[in-house]
Formats: sequence, C-alpha cells, structure tokens
Amino acid sequence: MAVYTSLNSNDAEDFVKNYNIGSLISFKGISGGVTNSNFFIQTDHQEVVLTIFEELVASELNFYFEFMHHLSEHGFSCPNPIEDKKGIIVHTLRKKPAALLTKIPGKVHKEINENQLRALGFALAKMHELSKSFNTHKENDRNLSWMKKTYQSISDCLNDSVKNLISEELIYLQDLPSDLPKGIIHADLFRDNVLFEDDTIGGIIDFYYACTDYFIYDIAIVINDWCTNNDGSINRTRQEIFLEAYDKNRVLKQKEYDALGGYLRLAAMRFLLSRYQDQLSKKEAELNQPKDPLFFQEILSLRRLGK
Repeated sequence: MAVYTSLNSNDAEDFVKNYNIGSLISFKGISGGVTNSNFFIQTDHQEVVLTIFEELVASELNFYFEFMHHLSEHGFSCPNPIEDKKGIIVHTLRKKPAALLTKIPGKVHKEINENQLRALGFALAKMHELSKSFNTHKENDRNLSWMKKTYQSISDCLNDSVKNLISEELIYLQDLPSDLPKGIIHADLFRDNVLFEDDTIGGIIDFYYACTDYFIYDIAIVINDWCTNNDGSINRTRQEIFLEAYDKNRVLKQKEYDALGGYLRLAAMRFLLSRYQDQLSKKEAELNQPKDPLFFQEILSLRRLGK
C-alpha cells in the first residue's frame, strides 16, 4: 500500500456521502506497497479502507472484487468490497477508479513465529480450495511472457552479471512442469499482505495480482519470503512447518513437491524483475517504501544452487 494520489478532506467527505457508512470523522494515508493509493477512512459508524487504483482500470476490477466477495461469503477473512447507496462498487476519484472495502482486523508482523506460519499455511490452502468453486478465469499478467518483456525494457540499465543471470534463467524457466493443480492464486502473498491478531490470522489483503495459475507457484512465493534466512537461503525448518500446515487443508501431490524447486526460481525472477522495474521507474508517492531488488537477486542465485 502507498499514496500516489493525494486527497483532501473535501474529497474524502464527498466520497463517503455516497455510502451508508456514516459521516466522515478522519482519513489517513497508508504507507507501504508499490501499486495503489490507500487510506483509512473513519466515520462515526465504522472504519473502512479507500483504495484508488493507479494502474488498473474500472473494468479490470470486477474479477478481484468478485473473488474477494466469494472468499468472504465462504468464511475466509479478506476485504469485501462495499456497495454504495445505489449498489455501485467502483467510483471515480481524482479521475481514477476507487472503491471502499471492509477493514480487516490485525496488523502486519515483520517477524513471524512458527504458530503464525502454521496459520498462514492452513489459510492459503483454504483459499486455494475455495478458488475451485470460483468459476472465473484470469490470465496471470505477470507470467513468463511479461518477465521477458520487462527484462528487455530494463536490460540497458543493468550490469553484465545481472543480465547474464536473468537471461540464463529465462531460458531455464521455459520448461517448468505444467501438469499441476491450479486455480485462483494470490500471487503476492508477502508478510505485508497478512494481518495477524496474536497468532491468529485477522485476514489476507491486497488481491490485485490474483490470477489463475498453479497453486505451487503461490506456495513458492510464500516460501521465498516467509521461509527465507537473512542471507536469502531457504530455512528448511520453517518451510517444513508451512508445508505441513498447508497439507492439512489441501494435500499436495508428489508432482507438486517435485516441481517446487523450479517454481521457487520462477517466483524469485518475477519479483526481481518487478522490483527493478519499480526502482527504475522512480514512481513518486507521498507515502511509499520501495523494495530492494538486490535481495531477490541473491535469492534467485541461491535457488539456482538448490539452496
């Protein structure tokens, strides 16, 4: 989350008037993330989240909101889009799509204990199982084709060693196993997208990269963040804890375990490229915490060695 589009109190008050959520008391920008502008909106009835979409257009939002609503209806804790007095979800604010969503309890934890890791494994497997009854397909916009195009667009700004690493890896990633279970995945499940109340998950947020893809890819994204040592290597104990918890809600197939190493490399490549892209674009925001691509460069190098 971040703030790229500024609002004043009149903007927020006029927006809130469209909804049956009470009168505006205050609003505050939310720091972190790299894609959308986000604000906490406090009314005299409740607190909600206002998101202004910086890259997505209104027609693209239906998939994400429908999936989040599907999960919420089945008891999965995630933001649920709020309809206005006319039953409309997506509005325009400062010439960009905007929406209100329910606020999820809990807070982000940078340091994750084993019980929280178990809770995440169980929750992710539940989300994957629920996705099977969601009958809408969405292509992964950040697939291998996107990676190749992104690399071409930024390669002139990279040194030779980084270019060699990426170009070699893109060749390897073309032949990953594809006969694997799939459904809707989160595709961005980092620690800053999970809120905890003590050891319990309050909810999972930021579904705006969700897409149809292999479940093992989502798992690999999690391991690369939640189960990684400070030097970038995999913490095998934490990985085992996470996978055992996941397995209690959705049993992994042997071919998924066998494919995990390759998908860990794919996940590392995806975020290495997106972070270089964000860094080089120098996108300005009032509140933002840009993420360093160099850590994922180290992760990718280690995953290539099976570490």
